[in-house]
Amino acid sequence: MANFGTTVIHEGVFYQLFFEVGLLKSGQTLGGFIIVAVDFTASNGDPRSPDSLHYSVPRGVPNAYQQAIKEIGEVIQFYDSDRRFPAWGFGGRTPDHNISHCFNLNGSAVDFKVEGVDGIMAAYSSALQNVSLAGPTLFGPVINKAADIAGHSLSCHHAKYHVLLIITDGVVSDLQETINAVVKASDLPLSIIIVGVMPISRKWSLDADNGHRLESSTGRIATRDIVQFVPMREVHGRKISVVEALLEELPSQFLTHVRCRDIKPLNV
Repeated sequence: MANFGTTVIHEGVFYQLFFEVGLLKSGQTLGGFIIVAVDFTASNGDPRSPDSLHYSVPRGVPNAYQQAIKEIGEVIQFYDSDRRFPAWGFGGRTPDHNISHCFNLNGSAVDFKVEGVDGIMAAYSSALQNVSLAGPTLFGPVINKAADIAGHSLSCHHAKYHVLLIITDGVVSDLQETINAVVKASDLPLSIIIVGVMPISRKWSLDADNGHRLESSTGRIATRDIVQFVPMREVHGRKISVVEALLEELPSQFLTHVRCRDIKPLNV
């Protein structure tokens, strides 16, 4: 078993990822924390309409969001040590008639966690019955909340690496606020995977694929790249597996965090 200081590397889906880069020598990975945020903005279309990305298709055929949750969740759930996921929605009008940019998907006022992928699916289906689509599309609030969780974990020396999945249909409306949130979070054990259920323009790209790290409105430069895009339609069109898409950048982001924190593997 490999050990990063006090961080024990647990069994999970990312074994092959770390094994291939030669970091670990056993079939185990860092116990992590998966966070899911689902887009409830009006640009998805009225859920009662067959044209809507949130339309509940008869005979149990999954809609675009259900398909993304299931395909990605079933891969990445093994990375979460207890498989209890914080699950949020954003951009919807909640039962209290207020538009919320980060609400608990399960409708609970006290607990935002759900059990496994089935729990995410059930919470999503329930939210569709109780939340009206609104907008605009703001990523900043969910990123900041995920960063709070990651920061708390770091301060408590829990040594868990967090992954925020933002499942969305379109371009973010609060680009500068989102950039500021990403830059602030770049010091934390956090990666952000933006899952596009529709084609998403890269002209507002939040990742550093062009070699330039993000800069906040105050001039602060991101410590590292923590954002990755997974365009589901392109993945399906090119017949690339979801695993391949998810692992395109996440390994290097995790390893960069390890190096930035000077976490050294033992017994490797």
